[in-house]
Amino acid sequence: MDEKSRTGVSPGGIPLPPDLRPGPVVVGVDAAATSGRHLRAAVFLARSLGRPVLLIHVRRRIMPLVEGFVPLQEDMDVTDAAEKEMEAALSADLVAGGDLAGVEWELLSTFGEAATEIIRIADERDAACVVVGKRHAGFAELLHRIASGSVSRAVVASQKFPVMVVP
Repeated sequence: MDEKSRTGVSPGGIPLPPDLRPGPVVVGVDAAATSGRHLRAAVFLARSLGRPVLLIHVRRRIMPLVEGFVPLQEDMDVTDAAEKEMEAALSADLVAGGDLAGVEWELLSTFGEAATEIIRIADERDAACVVVGKRHAGFAELLHRIASGSVSRAVVASQKFPVMVVP
């Protein structure tokens, strides 16, 4: 963080709100192809505030749902290796997209329910703002909301920090 952002002035000379948290701009990402608009909004906001971007990728650990099945360590190692490869591929795709050029950023991958994890990490990192995307309407979106609810609504409802929802 540079001197201006510590003194309540953005790098562009605009006064910052006195209650603005000192942390990064947090943005939820699931794939480079679907992170365009809200990722660009987060980068713009981070540059305006003189803050880094913290990209959060949340996924559910794939576990067999067979009663009485205990995964072997070899199964877990394969899963961990596949997850690391997926994280590296996402990171490479995000860099290749060019949206992160010129801004300090970090990709954090975790497991769990997306809204819960985004809120938890944003709170731990004292996020200045959280940026989330809103999925487009359609049958697939309806099924997603029935199964897991709306991430953007849950993050907004947390009321812990400013939230920008980008359609």
